[in-house]
Amino acid sequence: MMRTRLISALALTLTLVGAQLVPVIAQDAPALPEVLTLPEQIAGGRDVTITVSNMPPTDQTELRAEWEAQAARFQEMYPNVTIEGLELEYDPAAYVALAAGDQLPTLFLTYFTEPQKFIDQGVVADLTPYLEAAGVGDVFNPEILSIMSRDGATYGIPLNAYALGLAYNIDMLAAAGFDAPPATWDELAEMATTLTDRDNNVAGFAFINDGSGATGWHFTDIAYGFGATPEDIISTNEDGTFTAAYGEGATADALAYVHGLRWTQNVLPGATLDWASLSEALVSERVAMVIYAGDQFNFDYYQFPEADLTKFGFAPTPAGPGGHITLTGGNLYMVSASASDDQREAATYFHLWRQLDPAEVQAQLEVTQEAVGMPILPLYVGDYQTAWEAFRVPYNVLPVENYSLFNEAIKSGEVTLQPEPATAVQDYYTEVGVVVSEVLSNENIDTAARLAESADEFQAFVLDR
Repeated sequence: MMRTRLISALALTLTLVGAQLVPVIAQDAPALPEVLTLPEQIAGGRDVTITVSNMPPTDQTELRAEWEAQAARFQEMYPNVTIEGLELEYDPAAYVALAAGDQLPTLFLTYFTEPQKFIDQGVVADLTPYLEAAGVGDVFNPEILSIMSRDGATYGIPLNAYALGLAYNIDMLAAAGFDAPPATWDELAEMATTLTDRDNNVAGFAFINDGSGATGWHFTDIAYGFGATPEDIISTNEDGTFTAAYGEGATADALAYVHGLRWTQNVLPGATLDWASLSEALVSERVAMVIYAGDQFNFDYYQFPEADLTKFGFAPTPAGPGGHITLTGGNLYMVSASASDDQREAATYFHLWRQLDPAEVQAQLEVTQEAVGMPILPLYVGDYQTAWEAFRVPYNVLPVENYSLFNEAIKSGEVTLQPEPATAVQDYYTEVGVVVSEVLSNENIDTAARLAESADEFQAFVLDR
């Protein structure tokens, strides 16, 4: 997942990350319902030890202490369970080696791009029996759960999920006569033309354009709206090989659209923007609209403490010829298939407990170091999701009402959530990011021919290796 690599500190409220402490107490919060059924005993009372990834390192003193205190609370409930934390964080290449050597942690954090690969390899455990016994199988958002499921079995527990959308300056749009953000990519080009003010160094629209993998990540969100699917980008063949298919079709149409934004409408900034400088351009009002991950507002909250974040709204990615489709990603926990039944049970219940137990949720919210209220995807459904949102209200530090267009579109199903390509996605992002950068710097480039050339190179040097 591209954005996890960019800003690894951005995660769900339940994960303690960041650089400042924001203590709050939900004195008036409604009670969070009990949805988790815990067993009287784990592993039949037999001694069992599990290893758990992503324990904060020792130099993050407060985070490490909280992690260890939480593990101790679970071990006090189940004295036969021993939890050994590992500072290991997910890295695709390293985990391939760990899986091959049968050395995966019992419980480990990974990206939404990885579950199907791990399932194919047979290295992760089916958690369905434990989720059913815990009574939470119907609590999680089924659309998100499907990313980590196969043939009716569930192999992971989602921790957080995001979708790319459109952040925009409410005042700038209003001053230009717009009472809402663009609903389509065509409308975005028109609005961005009006919003662009070269005399005052203001661009109507921007995305990450530094030629890195992040550029490819943002571009792929545009391509999805033009009708591209993960299989249209990197297709899976019957013999288990892969084909770089992004050199034509919807992806090529999207690249031509980007060329138009730069050289016909002239609405993109001249400056090179990465993750951080894109945020800076938005909050300093040098750009009116940007492609954004909803949890990037967490970065803005801490990096730009003087910024008035009530000026900014968040809407779903505009619709294109392919419909209202946006790129989504996230993190989840999985359990190693090499773990014993006792270890699988202990690992699954440990994570379900720390994510769903009301006391644990409140304890972590009260010391969270995140900007609560970010427009992330709902992990849950039904009454529990409603209750969770109500419970969170006293902790919100971001203007949640400004994100209603995004939140309502996601909940209503107006927007189709489409995952990232599952095969060599980081390499693909890097490759296509270079191509986009070339398009932004060369008016005379043949976008279709260059993209086709890129796909051929990607096939030869990545997929066929």
